[in-house]
Amino acid sequence: MPELVKILFNICLLRKGPEDLPCDMPLMMFLVGVSLAVSVWLGTIIYDPSIAGLSSITGLFFSFVFAKILLLKNPERFIQTFCAMIGTVTLINLISVPVVYPLSNEELNENLVLFFGLLSFALLVWSIVVYGFIFSRAIAST
Repeated sequence: MPELVKILFNICLLRKGPEDLPCDMPLMMFLVGVSLAVSVWLGTIIYDPSIAGLSSITGLFFSFVFAKILLLKNPERFIQTFCAMIGTVTLINLISVPVVYPLSNEELNENLVLFFGLLSFALLVWSIVVYGFIFSRAIAST
């Protein structure tokens, strides 16, 4: 397990690619469960639990469909790519908890709201860059 977290963290840092993950269906199902749990937990910090659950399931579904469509020409790379996608977004979600939690506090002054808002935006940009990196590595022909 620590080796998996290390690989996912290195993917977040753009040092490794999805090809470094094992092509394992039980691993994918485990990561889907963990990703869903973390996403719902993070969503309940700000939103109602039913809204957080629905948005988490929707996000997971769209990630699945997007990866599947993108890898139609290379279906053998789907499991590794999807594991890299949901594993890295789960790590980024865990890193974003200290940034999102203060935004749920209504008593923050304007400067702190701006600061945490900019940090949230930076994390969003980071996740987009990581997704782009994952897809560029997954689609690249050998």
